[in-house]
Amino acid sequence: MSFSLLETQTAYSNFLYPPLVAGVCFIGAYVAFSRLWFHPLAHFPGPTLAALTDYYVMYYDVIKGGEMLDQLNILHERYGPVVRFGPNQLHFSDPAAYDAIYRDPRFPKDPNFYESFNAKEASFGFTSIRAAKERREILRSFFSRKQVLKLEKVTQRAVDQFLESLAQKSEVSLHAGFMCVAMEVITTYCFSQTSNALSYPAFEYPLTIAIQQVNYTCCIVRYFPFLLHAFLALPSWLVGVLSPTMLALPTFRGTLDRQVTEILADPSVLEQTEHEIIYHHLLNPESGAVPLGKTSLQEEAAILVGAGTETVGNACAMAAFHVLANEDIRRRLKGELEGVWPDSETDMPLERLEKLPYLTGVIYEGLRLSHGIVTPLPRIAVDDCEINGIQVPKNTVISMSQTIVHYNPEVFPEPLVFKPERWLGKNSSDLAGHIVAFSKGQRSCLGINLAWAELYLILGNLFRKANLALVDGSSRELKWKALLSPRYDNAIRVKVINIEGVKHFPPHEK
Repeated sequence: MSFSLLETQTAYSNFLYPPLVAGVCFIGAYVAFSRLWFHPLAHFPGPTLAALTDYYVMYYDVIKGGEMLDQLNILHERYGPVVRFGPNQLHFSDPAAYDAIYRDPRFPKDPNFYESFNAKEASFGFTSIRAAKERREILRSFFSRKQVLKLEKVTQRAVDQFLESLAQKSEVSLHAGFMCVAMEVITTYCFSQTSNALSYPAFEYPLTIAIQQVNYTCCIVRYFPFLLHAFLALPSWLVGVLSPTMLALPTFRGTLDRQVTEILADPSVLEQTEHEIIYHHLLNPESGAVPLGKTSLQEEAAILVGAGTETVGNACAMAAFHVLANEDIRRRLKGELEGVWPDSETDMPLERLEKLPYLTGVIYEGLRLSHGIVTPLPRIAVDDCEINGIQVPKNTVISMSQTIVHYNPEVFPEPLVFKPERWLGKNSSDLAGHIVAFSKGQRSCLGINLAWAELYLILGNLFRKANLALVDGSSRELKWKALLSPRYDNAIRVKVINIEGVKHFPPHEK
Protein backbone atom coordinates (compact mmCIF):
# COMPACT_ATOMS: atom_id res chain seq x y z
CA MET A 1 0.00 0.00 0.00
CA SER A 2 2.72 2.46 1.03
CA PHE A 3 4.85 1.39 -1.94
CA SER A 4 1.94 2.07 -4.26
CA LEU A 5 1.44 5.51 -2.69
CA LEU A 6 5.12 6.30 -3.12
CA GLU A 7 4.97 5.28 -6.77
CA THR A 8 1.95 7.52 -7.26
CA GLN A 9 3.71 10.52 -5.66
CA THR A 10 6.82 9.93 -7.76
CA ALA A 11 4.78 9.67 -10.94
CA TYR A 12 2.90 12.86 -10.03
CA SER A 13 6.16 14.68 -9.35
CA ASN A 14 7.64 13.50 -12.62
CA PHE A 15 4.53 14.77 -14.36
CA LEU A 16 4.49 18.15 -12.54
CA TYR A 17 8.14 19.22 -12.35
CA PRO A 18 9.10 19.39 -16.03
CA PRO A 19 6.31 21.83 -16.94
CA LEU A 20 7.03 23.85 -13.78
CA VAL A 21 10.74 24.09 -14.55
CA ALA A 22 9.98 24.90 -18.17
CA GLY A 23 7.56 27.63 -17.09
CA VAL A 24 10.10 29.22 -14.76
CA CYS A 25 12.76 29.10 -17.47
CA PHE A 26 10.35 30.64 -19.98
CA ILE A 27 9.43 33.50 -17.64
CA GLY A 28 13.09 34.11 -16.81
CA ALA A 29 14.04 34.13 -20.48
CA TYR A 30 11.14 36.46 -21.30
CA VAL A 31 12.11 38.94 -18.55
CA ALA A 32 15.76 38.85 -19.59
CA PHE A 33 14.92 39.30 -23.27
CA SER A 34 12.55 42.17 -22.48
CA ARG A 35 15.04 44.01 -20.27
CA LEU A 36 17.87 43.62 -22.76
CA TRP A 37 16.00 44.46 -25.96
CA PHE A 38 12.60 46.07 -25.32
CA HIS A 39 13.06 48.01 -22.08
CA PRO A 40 12.93 51.84 -22.44
CA LEU A 41 16.55 51.92 -21.19
CA ALA A 42 17.76 49.20 -23.56
CA HIS A 43 19.77 51.67 -25.65
CA PHE A 44 21.72 53.06 -22.66
CA PRO A 45 25.23 51.63 -22.14
CA GLY A 46 26.07 49.46 -19.16
CA PRO A 47 26.87 45.89 -18.07
CA THR A 48 24.52 43.19 -19.33
CA LEU A 49 24.16 41.73 -15.86
CA ALA A 50 23.15 45.12 -14.43
CA ALA A 51 20.43 45.41 -17.09
CA LEU A 52 19.09 42.01 -16.03
CA THR A 53 18.90 42.35 -12.25
CA ASP A 54 19.15 44.77 -9.32
CA TYR A 55 21.23 42.14 -7.56
CA TYR A 56 24.17 43.41 -9.59
CA VAL A 57 24.22 46.44 -7.27
CA MET A 58 23.44 44.24 -4.26
CA TYR A 59 26.61 42.24 -4.91
CA TYR A 60 28.82 45.31 -4.61
CA ASP A 61 26.83 46.94 -1.79
CA VAL A 62 26.28 43.89 0.43
CA ILE A 63 28.62 41.06 -0.57
CA LYS A 64 31.58 43.35 -1.29
CA GLY A 65 30.63 45.62 1.60
CA GLY A 66 30.21 49.05 0.05
CA GLU A 67 32.13 48.91 -3.23
CA MET A 68 29.34 49.93 -5.63
CA LEU A 69 30.63 53.48 -5.82
CA ASP A 70 34.05 52.26 -6.94
CA GLN A 71 32.32 50.10 -9.53
CA LEU A 72 30.31 53.07 -10.80
CA ASN A 73 33.54 54.98 -11.39
CA ILE A 74 34.83 52.03 -13.42
CA LEU A 75 31.59 51.87 -15.40
CA HIS A 76 31.72 55.57 -16.25
CA GLU A 77 35.30 55.22 -17.48
CA ARG A 78 34.15 52.36 -19.69
CA TYR A 79 30.73 53.54 -20.89
CA GLY A 80 30.71 57.33 -20.60
CA PRO A 81 28.74 59.99 -18.67
CA VAL A 82 25.49 58.00 -18.40
CA VAL A 83 25.43 54.38 -17.25
CA ARG A 84 22.58 51.90 -16.88
CA PHE A 85 23.51 50.15 -13.64
CA GLY A 86 20.20 48.44 -12.92
CA PRO A 87 17.19 47.26 -14.96
CA ASN A 88 15.53 50.65 -14.48
CA GLN A 89 18.37 52.82 -13.13
CA LEU A 90 20.62 55.44 -14.70
CA HIS A 91 23.65 57.05 -13.06
CA PHE A 92 25.18 60.30 -14.32
CA SER A 93 28.73 61.65 -13.97
CA ASP A 94 28.61 65.18 -15.41
CA PRO A 95 28.51 67.74 -12.54
CA ALA A 96 25.81 69.69 -14.38
CA ALA A 97 23.53 66.67 -14.12
CA TYR A 98 23.60 66.83 -10.32
CA ASP A 99 21.72 70.13 -10.23
CA ALA A 100 19.34 68.91 -12.90
CA ILE A 101 18.41 65.86 -10.81
CA TYR A 102 18.35 67.19 -7.27
CA ARG A 103 17.19 70.77 -7.77
CA ASP A 104 14.22 69.80 -9.93
CA PRO A 105 11.11 69.52 -7.72
CA ARG A 106 9.45 67.22 -10.26
CA PHE A 107 11.58 64.23 -9.25
CA PRO A 108 10.32 62.50 -6.07
CA LYS A 109 12.39 60.13 -3.99
CA ASP A 110 12.36 56.44 -4.90
CA PRO A 111 10.33 54.59 -2.21
CA ASN A 112 12.16 51.30 -2.87
CA PHE A 113 15.32 52.93 -1.54
CA TYR A 114 14.00 55.09 1.29
CA GLU A 115 11.71 52.50 2.87
CA SER A 116 14.79 50.63 4.10
CA PHE A 117 15.37 53.39 6.69
CA ASN A 118 12.05 52.75 8.45
CA ALA A 119 11.30 56.47 8.49
CA LYS A 120 8.15 56.82 6.40
CA GLU A 121 6.79 59.55 8.67
CA ALA A 122 10.01 61.59 8.86
CA SER A 123 11.00 64.26 6.36
CA PHE A 124 13.99 62.20 5.18
CA GLY A 125 11.74 59.29 4.29
CA PHE A 126 8.95 61.23 2.57
CA THR A 127 8.61 60.33 -1.09
CA SER A 128 5.84 62.89 -1.55
CA ILE A 129 7.28 66.25 -2.59
CA ARG A 130 4.30 68.07 -1.09
CA ALA A 131 4.59 66.30 2.28
CA ALA A 132 8.32 67.02 2.41
CA LYS A 133 7.73 70.70 1.68
CA GLU A 134 5.11 70.97 4.44
CA ARG A 135 7.41 69.34 7.01
CA ARG A 136 10.29 71.56 5.92
CA GLU A 137 8.16 74.65 6.51
CA ILE A 138 7.41 73.44 10.04
CA LEU A 139 11.10 73.02 10.89
CA ARG A 140 12.60 75.82 8.80
CA SER A 141 12.67 78.49 11.51
CA PHE A 142 14.10 76.10 14.11
CA PHE A 143 17.15 75.47 11.92
CA SER A 144 17.39 79.00 10.54
CA ARG A 145 20.61 80.97 10.83
CA LYS A 146 18.87 83.33 13.26
CA GLN A 147 18.02 80.45 15.60
CA VAL A 148 21.48 78.90 15.27
CA LEU A 149 23.07 82.20 16.33
CA LYS A 150 20.57 82.54 19.17
CA LEU A 151 21.56 79.08 20.46
CA GLU A 152 25.27 79.46 19.70
CA LYS A 153 26.03 79.00 23.39
CA VAL A 154 24.56 75.47 23.18
CA THR A 155 27.06 74.50 20.50
CA GLN A 156 29.94 76.30 22.23
CA ARG A 157 29.22 74.51 25.49
CA ALA A 158 29.38 71.11 23.78
CA VAL A 159 32.69 72.10 22.15
CA ASP A 160 34.08 73.16 25.53
CA GLN A 161 33.04 69.83 27.03
CA PHE A 162 34.71 68.04 24.11
CA LEU A 163 38.00 69.85 24.75
CA GLU A 164 37.78 69.14 28.49
CA SER A 165 37.25 65.44 27.80
CA LEU A 166 40.03 65.42 25.18
CA ALA A 167 42.46 67.00 27.66
CA GLN A 168 42.00 64.03 29.99
CA LYS A 169 43.25 61.57 27.37
CA SER A 170 46.75 60.81 26.16
CA GLU A 171 45.84 58.95 22.97
CA VAL A 172 42.42 58.61 21.36
CA SER A 173 40.43 58.23 18.16
CA LEU A 174 39.72 61.79 17.07
CA HIS A 175 36.99 60.61 14.69
CA ALA A 176 35.14 59.02 17.61
CA GLY A 177 35.50 62.29 19.53
CA PHE A 178 34.03 64.30 16.66
CA MET A 179 31.08 61.92 16.45
CA CYS A 180 30.46 62.39 20.16
CA VAL A 181 30.60 66.19 20.12
CA ALA A 182 28.29 66.26 17.08
CA MET A 183 25.91 63.95 18.95
CA GLU A 184 26.01 66.23 21.98
CA VAL A 185 25.27 69.32 19.88
CA ILE A 186 22.30 67.83 18.05
CA THR A 187 20.69 66.39 21.20
CA THR A 188 21.09 69.55 23.28
CA TYR A 189 20.00 71.75 20.38
CA CYS A 190 16.94 69.66 19.48
CA PHE A 191 15.87 68.37 22.91
CA SER A 192 17.67 70.52 25.50
CA GLN A 193 19.00 67.26 26.96
CA THR A 194 22.55 65.99 27.13
CA SER A 195 23.49 62.74 25.42
CA ASN A 196 26.39 62.17 27.85
CA ALA A 197 28.37 61.00 24.82
CA LEU A 198 31.44 63.03 25.78
CA SER A 199 31.71 61.34 29.17
CA TYR A 200 32.41 57.90 27.68
CA PRO A 201 35.98 56.56 27.93
CA ALA A 202 37.83 56.80 24.60
CA PHE A 203 34.70 58.44 23.14
CA GLU A 204 33.25 54.95 22.57
CA TYR A 205 29.62 56.02 22.84
CA PRO A 206 27.40 53.07 21.83
CA LEU A 207 24.86 55.11 19.86
CA THR A 208 27.41 56.85 17.61
CA ILE A 209 29.01 53.48 16.88
CA ALA A 210 25.60 51.92 16.15
CA ILE A 211 24.64 54.77 13.81
CA GLN A 212 27.71 54.03 11.70
CA GLN A 213 27.00 50.30 11.66
CA VAL A 214 23.28 50.52 10.88
CA ASN A 215 23.98 51.86 7.39
CA TYR A 216 25.15 48.41 6.33
CA THR A 217 21.94 46.92 7.73
CA CYS A 218 19.94 49.38 5.61
CA CYS A 219 21.87 48.20 2.54
CA ILE A 220 20.80 44.62 3.24
CA VAL A 221 17.17 45.59 3.88
CA ARG A 222 17.05 47.49 0.59
CA TYR A 223 17.39 44.22 -1.33
CA PHE A 224 15.58 41.99 1.17
CA PRO A 225 12.73 44.19 2.50
CA PHE A 226 11.14 41.41 4.56
CA LEU A 227 14.16 41.54 6.87
CA LEU A 228 13.17 44.99 8.14
CA HIS A 229 10.18 43.64 10.06
CA ALA A 230 12.28 40.73 11.29
CA PHE A 231 14.94 43.08 12.65
CA LEU A 232 12.38 45.35 14.31
CA ALA A 233 10.62 42.38 15.90
CA LEU A 234 13.77 41.15 17.65
CA PRO A 235 13.58 41.57 21.44
CA SER A 236 16.22 43.83 22.93
CA TRP A 237 17.93 40.99 24.80
CA LEU A 238 18.43 39.09 21.54
CA VAL A 239 19.79 42.20 19.81
CA GLY A 240 22.27 42.47 22.67
CA VAL A 241 23.35 38.87 22.16
CA LEU A 242 23.69 39.15 18.38
CA SER A 243 25.36 42.57 18.38
CA PRO A 244 25.94 44.35 21.71
CA THR A 245 26.73 47.61 19.92
CA MET A 246 23.43 47.63 18.03
CA LEU A 247 21.55 47.39 21.33
CA ALA A 248 22.02 51.16 21.50
CA LEU A 249 19.40 51.61 18.77
CA PRO A 250 16.38 50.06 20.55
CA THR A 251 17.57 51.76 23.73
CA PHE A 252 17.56 55.09 21.90
CA ARG A 253 14.12 54.39 20.42
CA GLY A 254 12.87 53.65 23.92
CA THR A 255 14.23 56.97 25.16
CA LEU A 256 12.47 58.83 22.36
CA ASP A 257 9.26 56.90 23.03
CA ARG A 258 9.26 57.94 26.69
CA GLN A 259 10.14 61.51 25.78
CA VAL A 260 7.35 61.86 23.22
CA THR A 261 4.80 60.05 25.41
CA GLU A 262 5.49 62.45 28.27
CA ILE A 263 5.15 65.53 26.07
CA LEU A 264 1.93 64.32 24.41
CA ALA A 265 0.44 63.51 27.81
CA ASP A 266 1.40 66.89 29.26
CA PRO A 267 2.47 69.54 26.71
CA SER A 268 3.19 71.96 29.56
CA VAL A 269 6.53 70.20 30.13
CA LEU A 270 7.75 72.11 27.07
CA GLU A 271 7.59 75.27 29.17
CA GLN A 272 10.30 73.86 31.44
CA THR A 273 12.99 73.42 28.79
CA GLU A 274 16.07 75.64 28.91
CA HIS A 275 15.42 76.82 25.36
CA GLU A 276 13.03 76.22 22.47
CA ILE A 277 13.29 72.62 21.22
CA ILE A 278 12.18 70.66 18.21
CA TYR A 279 8.85 69.62 19.74
CA HIS A 280 7.74 73.23 20.11
CA HIS A 281 7.62 73.37 16.31
CA LEU A 282 6.41 69.86 15.54
CA LEU A 283 3.48 70.09 17.97
CA ASN A 284 2.60 73.73 17.31
CA PRO A 285 3.46 74.34 13.65
CA GLU A 286 3.35 78.02 12.68
CA SER A 287 2.52 77.06 9.10
CA GLY A 288 -0.95 75.91 10.10
CA ALA A 289 -0.16 72.26 9.37
CA VAL A 290 -1.63 69.48 11.48
CA PRO A 291 0.50 68.71 14.58
CA LEU A 292 2.44 65.47 14.30
CA GLY A 293 1.41 62.19 15.89
CA LYS A 294 3.57 60.00 18.10
CA THR A 295 5.20 57.93 15.36
CA SER A 296 6.01 61.00 13.27
CA LEU A 297 7.58 62.73 16.27
CA GLN A 298 9.73 59.72 17.09
CA GLU A 299 10.91 59.12 13.54
CA GLU A 300 11.67 62.79 12.87
CA ALA A 301 13.67 63.03 16.08
CA ALA A 302 15.62 59.85 15.33
CA ILE A 303 16.50 60.96 11.80
CA LEU A 304 17.65 64.38 12.99
CA VAL A 305 20.01 62.80 15.52
CA GLY A 306 21.47 60.34 13.04
CA ALA A 307 21.93 62.83 10.22
CA GLY A 308 23.17 65.55 12.54
CA THR A 309 25.88 63.30 13.92
CA GLU A 310 27.46 61.63 10.89
CA THR A 311 27.88 64.47 8.40
CA VAL A 312 29.52 66.82 10.90
CA GLY A 313 31.60 64.08 12.53
CA ASN A 314 32.96 62.85 9.20
CA ALA A 315 33.72 66.34 7.87
CA CYS A 316 35.58 67.30 11.05
CA ALA A 317 37.54 64.05 10.93
CA MET A 318 38.56 64.53 7.30
CA ALA A 319 39.63 68.14 7.87
CA ALA A 320 41.52 67.42 11.09
CA PHE A 321 43.32 64.43 9.61
CA HIS A 322 44.72 66.45 6.72
CA VAL A 323 45.62 69.43 8.91
CA LEU A 324 47.59 67.18 11.27
CA ALA A 325 49.19 65.26 8.39
CA ASN A 326 50.48 68.44 6.71
CA GLU A 327 52.65 70.72 8.83
CA ASP A 328 52.37 73.66 6.42
CA ILE A 329 48.57 73.56 6.59
CA ARG A 330 48.60 73.16 10.37
CA ARG A 331 50.99 76.07 10.86
CA ARG A 332 49.04 78.38 8.58
CA LEU A 333 45.70 77.56 10.21
CA LYS A 334 47.14 77.95 13.70
CA GLY A 335 48.68 81.29 12.75
CA GLU A 336 45.42 82.63 11.36
CA LEU A 337 43.53 81.63 14.50
CA GLU A 338 46.10 83.04 16.91
CA GLY A 339 46.21 86.30 14.96
CA VAL A 340 42.58 87.11 15.72
CA TRP A 341 42.28 85.10 18.93
CA PRO A 342 45.24 85.91 21.19
CA ASP A 343 43.59 84.82 24.45
CA SER A 344 42.62 81.14 24.37
CA GLU A 345 40.73 81.56 27.66
CA THR A 346 38.01 83.50 25.85
CA ASP A 347 35.39 82.35 23.37
CA MET A 348 35.53 83.40 19.73
CA PRO A 349 32.08 84.27 18.33
CA LEU A 350 30.88 82.24 15.38
CA GLU A 351 30.42 85.31 13.20
CA ARG A 352 34.11 86.20 13.60
CA LEU A 353 35.28 82.66 12.86
CA GLU A 354 33.20 82.70 9.68
CA LYS A 355 35.32 85.60 8.38
CA LEU A 356 38.60 83.65 8.57
CA PRO A 357 39.45 82.65 4.99
CA TYR A 358 41.90 79.84 5.67
CA LEU A 359 39.70 78.19 8.30
CA THR A 360 36.84 78.44 5.81
CA GLY A 361 39.02 76.75 3.17
CA VAL A 362 39.87 73.94 5.59
CA ILE A 363 36.17 73.38 6.30
CA TYR A 364 35.24 73.37 2.61
CA GLU A 365 37.93 70.80 1.88
CA GLY A 366 36.76 68.69 4.81
CA LEU A 367 33.23 68.72 3.40
CA ARG A 368 34.42 68.08 -0.15
CA LEU A 369 36.46 65.01 0.76
CA SER A 370 34.01 63.58 3.32
CA HIS A 371 31.13 64.16 0.87
CA GLY A 372 28.12 63.82 3.20
CA ILE A 373 26.10 60.94 1.73
CA VAL A 374 28.12 58.97 -0.81
CA THR A 375 25.59 56.37 -1.96
CA PRO A 376 23.64 57.70 -4.98
CA LEU A 377 20.26 58.96 -3.76
CA PRO A 378 17.63 57.84 -6.30
CA ARG A 379 14.92 60.03 -7.74
CA ILE A 380 12.14 59.07 -10.16
CA ALA A 381 11.59 60.81 -13.48
CA VAL A 382 7.80 60.56 -13.42
CA ASP A 383 7.56 61.91 -16.99
CA ASP A 384 9.77 61.90 -20.03
CA CYS A 385 12.45 64.53 -19.43
CA GLU A 386 15.85 65.78 -20.47
CA ILE A 387 18.83 65.70 -18.11
CA ASN A 388 21.98 67.41 -19.27
CA GLY A 389 21.03 66.85 -22.91
CA ILE A 390 20.05 63.20 -22.38
CA GLN A 391 16.47 62.11 -23.06
CA VAL A 392 15.27 60.04 -20.11
CA PRO A 393 12.09 57.89 -20.35
CA LYS A 394 9.38 58.33 -17.74
CA ASN A 395 9.47 56.19 -14.57
CA THR A 396 13.25 55.84 -14.80
CA VAL A 397 15.19 55.90 -11.52
CA ILE A 398 17.93 58.51 -11.84
CA SER A 399 20.80 59.30 -9.49
CA MET A 400 24.29 60.70 -9.10
CA SER A 401 26.75 60.30 -6.24
CA GLN A 402 28.04 63.43 -4.54
CA THR A 403 31.57 62.07 -4.86
CA ILE A 404 31.40 62.39 -8.65
CA VAL A 405 31.04 66.16 -8.28
CA HIS A 406 33.64 66.55 -5.54
CA TYR A 407 36.25 64.50 -7.40
CA ASN A 408 35.72 66.12 -10.80
CA PRO A 409 39.15 67.42 -11.94
CA GLU A 410 37.62 70.08 -14.19
CA VAL A 411 35.90 71.65 -11.19
CA PHE A 412 38.52 70.83 -8.56
CA PRO A 413 42.03 70.41 -10.06
CA GLU A 414 43.99 67.73 -8.19
CA PRO A 415 40.71 66.58 -6.63
CA LEU A 416 42.25 64.05 -4.23
CA VAL A 417 44.56 66.68 -2.69
CA PHE A 418 43.42 68.51 0.45
CA LYS A 419 44.10 72.09 -0.63
CA PRO A 420 42.50 74.92 1.43
CA GLU A 421 44.25 77.42 -0.86
CA ARG A 422 41.82 76.64 -3.65
CA TRP A 423 39.17 78.51 -1.65
CA LEU A 424 41.18 81.72 -1.35
CA GLY A 425 40.86 82.79 -4.99
CA LYS A 426 38.30 84.98 -6.71
CA ASN A 427 36.36 81.94 -7.92
CA SER A 428 35.71 80.57 -4.43
CA SER A 429 32.01 81.43 -4.62
CA ASP A 430 31.74 79.48 -7.87
CA LEU A 431 33.50 76.51 -6.27
CA ALA A 432 31.12 76.66 -3.31
CA GLY A 433 28.26 75.98 -5.71
CA HIS A 434 29.83 72.60 -6.44
CA ILE A 435 29.95 71.49 -2.80
CA VAL A 436 27.00 69.12 -2.52
CA ALA A 437 27.71 67.51 0.86
CA PHE A 438 24.31 68.80 2.01
CA SER A 439 22.69 67.98 -1.35
CA LYS A 440 20.74 70.58 -3.34
CA GLY A 441 17.20 71.80 -3.86
CA GLN A 442 14.09 71.38 -1.75
CA ARG A 443 15.29 68.07 -0.28
CA SER A 444 18.70 69.37 0.82
CA CYS A 445 19.86 69.01 4.42
CA LEU A 446 17.55 70.94 6.72
CA GLY A 447 20.25 71.43 9.36
CA ILE A 448 22.85 73.02 7.08
CA ASN A 449 23.08 76.23 9.15
CA LEU A 450 23.66 74.29 12.36
CA ALA A 451 26.19 72.02 10.64
CA TRP A 452 28.24 74.97 9.39
CA ALA A 453 28.19 76.52 12.86
CA GLU A 454 29.46 73.27 14.36
CA LEU A 455 32.25 72.98 11.81
CA TYR A 456 33.50 76.50 12.54
CA LEU A 457 33.25 76.19 16.32
CA ILE A 458 34.65 72.66 16.61
CA LEU A 459 37.59 73.06 14.23
CA GLY A 460 38.27 76.68 15.20
CA ASN A 461 38.44 75.87 18.92
CA LEU A 462 40.35 72.64 18.39
CA PHE A 463 43.18 74.09 16.33
CA ARG A 464 43.41 77.27 18.38
CA LYS A 465 43.59 75.50 21.73
CA ALA A 466 44.79 71.91 21.17
CA ASN A 467 48.25 70.64 20.35
CA LEU A 468 47.76 67.21 18.77
CA ALA A 469 49.86 64.83 16.70
CA LEU A 470 48.95 61.80 14.63
CA VAL A 471 50.06 58.59 16.30
CA ASP A 472 53.23 57.17 14.75
CA GLY A 473 52.34 54.63 12.11
CA SER A 474 48.95 56.18 11.41
CA SER A 475 47.85 55.82 7.82
CA ARG A 476 48.49 58.85 5.62
CA GLU A 477 45.30 58.17 3.71
CA LEU A 478 41.74 57.81 4.94
CA LYS A 479 40.10 54.85 3.23
CA TRP A 480 36.37 54.25 3.34
CA LYS A 481 33.53 52.17 1.96
CA ALA A 482 30.33 53.65 0.54
CA LEU A 483 27.61 52.57 2.97
CA LEU A 484 25.23 55.51 2.59
CA SER A 485 27.82 57.72 4.31
CA PRO A 486 31.56 56.96 4.28
CA ARG A 487 32.51 54.04 6.55
CA TYR A 488 36.16 54.56 7.42
CA ASP A 489 38.48 51.57 7.52
CA ASN A 490 41.09 53.25 9.72
CA ALA A 491 40.66 55.43 12.78
CA ILE A 492 42.35 58.81 13.22
CA ARG A 493 44.37 58.21 16.35
CA VAL A 494 46.11 61.20 17.90
CA LYS A 495 48.39 61.97 20.81
CA VAL A 496 47.09 64.77 23.02
CA ILE A 497 50.13 66.90 23.85
CA ASN A 498 48.35 69.78 25.60
CA ILE A 499 45.19 71.87 25.39
CA GLU A 500 44.91 75.55 26.34
CA GLY A 501 41.93 77.33 27.81
CA VAL A 502 40.14 74.22 29.03
CA LYS A 503 36.89 74.87 30.87
CA HIS A 504 35.86 72.50 33.62
CA PHE A 505 32.32 71.29 34.19
CA PRO A 506 30.85 69.58 37.28
CA PRO A 507 30.14 65.87 36.64
CA HIS A 508 26.37 66.39 36.74
CA GLU A 509 26.60 68.95 33.92
CA LYS A 510 28.46 66.68 31.47
